[in-house]
Amino acid sequence: MPKKTVLTSAELAYINKLVSSSRTEPGETRAGFRVDGGEHANGLLLQLAAKANLTLEAELEDYCMSFPVQLNEDEFHTIQLQLAPPTIYERGPILRAWRLHLDEPLPLLYDNGDETALSVHELSPNGLLVDTGPKKKAPNHLHLHLALPGEDSLEIDAHRIRDAEGGMTAYEVEYPQDKDAERIRSYLYEQHQRLHPELQPELPTEMLADGADQP
Repeated sequence: MPKKTVLTSAELAYINKLVSSSRTEPGETRAGFRVDGGEHANGLLLQLAAKANLTLEAELEDYCMSFPVQLNEDEFHTIQLQLAPPTIYERGPILRAWRLHLDEPLPLLYDNGDETALSVHELSPNGLLVDTGPKKKAPNHLHLHLALPGEDSLEIDAHRIRDAEGGMTAYEVEYPQDKDAERIRSYLYEQHQRLHPELQPELPTEMLADGADQP
């Protein structure tokens, strides 16, 4: 079997730069790569994208990052490859999604925006660690809203999977709208960058020049 490709720090920095522009306005296009491998290679990529979820994998010492890949073909039959915010995994005996411990818990909200008695203390792409309050039984299902700092709230559907330490309850969460799942991944990616600046090296000058040629 071929060896896995491990990205260099410069390549990862360039990917970070592309993904950092992921929060685009409606109608805008996310930055990406232009790919032209010829008719047959392009056709193969498009067939794969139509039948499977494509990802770009970055393997670091303590973490793995899986960037969803989207392909679009323009009128000249050139492929535009765009990267979405990644799911971050922690390496270990079991590969699991990285969880962000929130220094300030986020309240869960009713449909009208009022705060419930429930608060989120840890956040992952598909999970919540929730404090349900003293002497209160954790509900089996949650149909509420979560507001990320400085952003509008997003809808969540969650079901209880286990009791955790400290009176917390772990929930598996789904987002009725795909764009909200991407918002969560984007927020987690930003926080991971903030907490682990050693993984975000300065972008070399020559790569900045190359990036300026990207659409």
